[in-house]
Amino acid sequence: MRSDLDRLMDEYNLDAIVVLSDETPNTFRDYLSGRAKAHGNIFKKRGEQAVIVVSGMEVDEAAKSGLRVMTHHDFDFAALYERFGDQPARLRRELFLNYFRKLGIRGRVGVYGAVAISSALPNLLALSESDLEVALALDEDALSLFSRLYETKDAAEIAALQEAARLTGEVVRRTRDFLSAHYAQDDAVGSSVVDEAGEPLTIGAVRRFVQAQEAALGLLDAQGFIFAQGRDAGVPHSVGEDAQALEVGRSIVFDIFPQGRSGYYHDMTRTWCLGRAPEEVQTAYDQVMGAFNMVMEALAVGQPASRYQVMVLDYFEGLGHPTQRSQPGTMAGYVHSLGHGIGLNVHEAPNLSEKSKHVLQIGNAFTVEPGLYYPERGYGVRIEDSVYIDASGAIRRLTDFPYDLVVPLRRR
Repeated sequence: MRSDLDRLMDEYNLDAIVVLSDETPNTFRDYLSGRAKAHGNIFKKRGEQAVIVVSGMEVDEAAKSGLRVMTHHDFDFAALYERFGDQPARLRRELFLNYFRKLGIRGRVGVYGAVAISSALPNLLALSESDLEVALALDEDALSLFSRLYETKDAAEIAALQEAARLTGEVVRRTRDFLSAHYAQDDAVGSSVVDEAGEPLTIGAVRRFVQAQEAALGLLDAQGFIFAQGRDAGVPHSVGEDAQALEVGRSIVFDIFPQGRSGYYHDMTRTWCLGRAPEEVQTAYDQVMGAFNMVMEALAVGQPASRYQVMVLDYFEGLGHPTQRSQPGTMAGYVHSLGHGIGLNVHEAPNLSEKSKHVLQIGNAFTVEPGLYYPERGYGVRIEDSVYIDASGAIRRLTDFPYDLVVPLRRR
């Protein structure tokens, strides 16, 4: 969490860090600035308050960050513009070097952020070749700094995650009710799902409904979502085809991961069959729920995150399903890791993979998402909740939504 920054900088022998920024979405900047609506670079020397450098037009917004605010004119921008105004790249480079001179930044410096490489790289090369005694820290520890920070959440971050979870659950509830208001033409698997007028319900219509509910509740559909049926549900990251009509009994993987007003994401998945569930899908679903419940009961502070992936691999292989461990490269059976951290990024630390080095600790927030995928058999199943570990070490669910496989439909 943010309060660990100076400790980790000391652990990694970082004298300073720099977060580069332009108008590109930038979770590094957002994390340190509390998502202040300003696009400035951030400079922080170990043990000192961070500085955000912005244009004069963004001073008020930058002040909301709680960081020390400076403008380009504090770094001799006017004089540099007089000399290099007709050489934009040179102007940017000289101004960048002045940041380090004026702020007295020396030694090992970690560089982070999200910017156009064409503008950032010349500045960094110039810094490395300058007489400023700055060494860019490119070792694995330094590069993992923000991953370590993201790994645990403070109380304000947990509250933000809870709010995103509550609203996401409401979107999923409304979507289930929307689906249930439709009709099955008959009971056979593969028959059409239609509206009051007898028109087929398509994935595109469902997608538009979901997006409208997200917007109404103030959620941002920042990265889209998965609503995939049948064979597509058997390919974990297939988003679904808008033109495809929904059918009775086909498995639907609905994986939704919107961003809340605070910038924090929620991530949850439910698998549904409309009207009825075929026996093969029901069996796979029951097995996935078995894996999910097994993990949820076993989660505990101090345990290696890898333990839970190994548990699920053992469980599914014991049931005869291929996995990436038993059949490397397979895209049938259990084909991904068990979960990942959630925060300002949809995917961050800790991860629950077989090779994970993370150990579960207070403040972790992460997903648990076992699944089984058989695209050639025409189905896939995934169940996903997001959870966090509270100050007492207890596992708390962020996701609050039922696990029913079958979504009932009306009958004509």
